[in-house]
Amino acid sequence: MTHSRRSFLSSLLALLLSWLPTLGRTRPAASKPETTSPLEVAIAMETGGQHPTESEQIKLEVPDLAEDGSIVPISIGTEMTNVDSIWVFVEKNPTPLAVRFDLDKSLEPFVSLRIKMNESCDVIAMVKSGNDYYSAKKFVRVVLGGCG
Repeated sequence: MTHSRRSFLSSLLALLLSWLPTLGRTRPAASKPETTSPLEVAIAMETGGQHPTESEQIKLEVPDLAEDGSIVPISIGTEMTNVDSIWVFVEKNPTPLAVRFDLDKSLEPFVSLRIKMNESCDVIAMVKSGNDYYSAKKFVRVVLGGCG
């Protein structure tokens, strides 16, 4: 091996050895990044990042106790005008967005269906009226079944 190769390799080895003590250390975080839940991501994707306003004008009917998580009855209605869409989100399902209905202006803003719930959690109804988003939520306790 020539002198220049030895010099390069020894310099490289010295550099690597100087980094070795820092490999196991974690860097102190300037600020802890906020964790975003799958529910928050799903809502943000549907609203373009807008946060829905809680509204008592949304009537969310879902049982307090679901005996079978694979068939939970739910109905959503509102007296709001100019309703474009209605969504149902299930907080702890693997995919929180359960369903989205795009409504014609001539239709009454009311839907009724059965959803699957993975476990006990909040069910969120979201309505788009004009350019604004509104929501209502209710905690549902699931006894058995589910989609997980």
